Amino acid sequence: MKRILAGLAALAFAAFCCMAPAQAQTQPRTVKMATIALNNSPWHKALLRFKDVVEADSNGRYKVDVYTDGQLGDIAQLISAMQLGTIEFSYFGLSSLSFIKGGEALSVCYVPYLWKSAEDAEKIINTDPEFQGIFEKVATTAGVRVFGAWGQRSPRAIQSTRGPIMKPEDVKGLRLRIPAIPVLKAMFEKLGAQVTPMGMMEIYNALSRGTIDGQDNGFDLSIPPKYHEAAKYWSATDHVIELVGFFVSERFWKGLSAEDKAIFAKASKEAGLVTTKLTKELDAEAIDILKAAGATYVVPDVEAFRKAVAGVEEPLDGKSWPKGFPDRIRKLQEAP
Repeated sequence: MKRILAGLAALAFAAFCCMAPAQAQTQPRTVKMATIALNNSPWHKALLRFKDVVEADSNGRYKVDVYTDGQLGDIAQLISAMQLGTIEFSYFGLSSLSFIKGGEALSVCYVPYLWKSAEDAEKIINTDPEFQGIFEKVATTAGVRVFGAWGQRSPRAIQSTRGPIMKPEDVKGLRLRIPAIPVLKAMFEKLGAQVTPMGMMEIYNALSRGTIDGQDNGFDLSIPPKYHEAAKYWSATDHVIELVGFFVSERFWKGLSAEDKAIFAKASKEAGLVTTKLTKELDAEAIDILKAAGATYVVPDVEAFRKAVAGVEEPLDGKSWPKGFPDRIRKLQEAP
């Protein structure tokens, strides 16, 4: 009897040893996805879709932890973390890639009134060889890759504490927060503004304290943090159409199988559809949200703005991006 029990124990131990590696292999790999957007924003809901698709399509091999509200840092810190490999993914404005070595040419997307529609931008940026070449260059030189430019942002506008902006002359003297992008700086300086680059997380306090008179942004990143509580005038200049980008640590990406890369790429595209849908819904509701808060929404003379800033990109042509890039983008939009 003792020999039988000993034999059974040995068999049980052997079975356990065989099972242990298999169980270890089924443990999911946890990856981090971070954004600066708030948890009540379209971007957060999009990232929850990204999480669901990745976890389902990988059969649980990956677990995605989503961090919002700049919990893991501002854009510069997220870029640095991806370069170091301490976080795997981030989601923020595509043109922020221009802050990274090798990605300066992406600042072309901020040329005022360059894009006719967000649909044109999405189609061209995700398929055009020149844009794909920029993404590859940044991945090689800086260790951060764009693996999808999916999700349409709200058009950029001017939000002010000092009154409605109805014509280009109304911008003169305003202290405006803008992203630190040369062509956008050139645009507002031509209009006579005093530009102040500033991180997203600082804007509300700066508006409240009067450190700045306004900011340049879209509804999608302005309504959720309630900037309209401090800056009561929204002027729909619609001077820049922009996309959101899915960014990944190149260290992480290079270690993935083709199958896993396809899973993450599919998830990015599906999440981008959520961003676009919810952003359009927010844009439709935003005017009522502003009015309910006692803020003013105006549609200025957009054609006057278009004429006032025409050509601001010319001194940067061949420096910030390849020579003739803006004109090439315009021609691509004219193609059937």
